[in-house]
Amino acid sequence: MRHQMLTLLTIVLLLLGMNPVSAGETTHVVIDHQEMQQILDDFLAEQSALLPQVELRLTGVQFPSPYRVPMGRIEHQLLPSRPGVLGSRRMSIMTRVDDQIVSNQSIRIEIEAMAEIAVAKEGLRRGTMLTEDLIEMRLQDISRLAEPIFNSADAVGKVVKRTVRLGEPLQAQQMEYPPLIKRGERVVIEVQHAGMTLSAVGEARQDGREGESIKVINTGSSREVISRVVAPGLVRVEL
Repeated sequence: MRHQMLTLLTIVLLLLGMNPVSAGETTHVVIDHQEMQQILDDFLAEQSALLPQVELRLTGVQFPSPYRVPMGRIEHQLLPSRPGVLGSRRMSIMTRVDDQIVSNQSIRIEIEAMAEIAVAKEGLRRGTMLTEDLIEMRLQDISRLAEPIFNSADAVGKVVKRTVRLGEPLQAQQMEYPPLIKRGERVVIEVQHAGMTLSAVGEARQDGREGESIKVINTGSSREVISRVVAPGLVRVEL
């Protein structure tokens, strides 16, 4: 009787276009914690290659429960919660089988990113111009920093936009180049056209850094023109 039932079930499955699965045949693969760890290790190795000046250390991880996916060509993709990996506290592990997404799991992580970065050698007031003697390179965790400075030369010559405490990391968004031209400064207005260069004297109506467009008053005609900052004391009208 049992044999007849199995035969009948096989016939039904064949009529439905389905392949009967014999006892003990595996149709799924289990992604366990060991495989998740290997996926994570491979991802961190790739990220380390992109950040040669940074040493990435995994200090904590919480994996989801092992999960099953259908058999086939299995591919995994890790997606950090933030662009890149620095500062990410969570990652999604997306699993595809034969190019179809079959699972999306979340991994909680703690990553330490050690690197030598520029820090303030002393307390800095807003507007202070950075020089080599005001900067110190120090090894520390940068996982919570947005734009650390890896080379002191990238900070020298810039001014800080806010107060910086002793030992505080210097970050790109905290500093800027000082203006080449300051408001009220006497400038030369240059106009180039048809191979000729004409010039006039003017007065800057606002601060301007190289490449910025500022308002300038032509002192001869009292007309206000928009000019691009080219060099200290020199602006150019774009035609």
